[in-house]
Amino acid sequence: MTRLFAFVAAATVVWLAIVPQVEPQPTTITAAIGSNMNHVPSFVGVEKGIFLKHGVDVKLKILNTGQEMSKALQAGEAQVIGAAFSNFPLAVERGMAAKGVVGSMGDRTTMHSDEPVSVWTRKGSGITTLEDLAGKRVGTPVGGTADEYLGAALKKKGIARERVTLLNVMPGNSVSTLQGGSVDAVAVWEPYGSLVGAKVPDAQLVSRGGGYVGYYINISFRNDLIEKDPQLVERFVLAFAEASQYTRQHLDEGAEIATRWIPGLDLPVARTAIRNLTFDPRITRHTIAAWEENVRTLIDQKKLRAALPWQQGMEPRFIERVVKERPELFSDLKPVP
Repeated sequence: MTRLFAFVAAATVVWLAIVPQVEPQPTTITAAIGSNMNHVPSFVGVEKGIFLKHGVDVKLKILNTGQEMSKALQAGEAQVIGAAFSNFPLAVERGMAAKGVVGSMGDRTTMHSDEPVSVWTRKGSGITTLEDLAGKRVGTPVGGTADEYLGAALKKKGIARERVTLLNVMPGNSVSTLQGGSVDAVAVWEPYGSLVGAKVPDAQLVSRGGGYVGYYINISFRNDLIEKDPQLVERFVLAFAEASQYTRQHLDEGAEIATRWIPGLDLPVARTAIRNLTFDPRITRHTIAAWEENVRTLIDQKKLRAALPWQQGMEPRFIERVVKERPELFSDLKPVP
């Protein structure tokens, strides 16, 4: 009998050795993200195979604004979106059921991180400071982060928002609109600020950053997916943290990858733009404070009806676990004070 058992065991080992093991198929998800440099870690994660390594096949749906991303998620065209605090609370108030699980862009060691936002004009416009925008026409994606930035900056300078005429100009049209003279200035995020600086003759920088708003973008999952498949979310968050670190450590390669996803973006501009961005996947107490301040700003600007607790817009447990278990993925970031 002992010999029989030994024979069966040996046969089983041989069988396992010759029968190919079937690898589990990666889970496919669609992520709606912006056509801008804020999402370079997503581009990198796809092109370098980092998501696939963790069993997630990410399909990217590239859109122009956070509002478009929110609509794509609500329409069932995406399960994941990357949207900024300037518009994400509005979508949640209107019924979007999603929460941020990992950071994409923004310095998470402070509640004010707005270096990617800039205001540009042309020499001879009479505009040299933010105060000079009073009575002028400014092109910006209305309802986006640059719009919120303008409102907060003008308020701090004592200029009523109503004294500036805002025209809805999509980021990709910033160069032609400013160059054509239909606006006196534009307010945009990267890479479009750097693109204006490089492509518009006599372009002049009026303002960049300044700590007026907390410009943060989180990658958010639908609530039902967080509840039904938390392991998928965990794998995605780990992969995203890896992609973010790879991007930070290979800025020029990240810039080159971005040129393949953002129409009209050439490499010199991308290399300039990427250095105005911080790719920090952590969700910290500063991130939470920035959410709360953004909500107050949106209420003040009469865009949001009522206060929205941060718990309705973020679920930090996944990234907190990655930070604890894989500290090496964050070793090149500033410590959180």
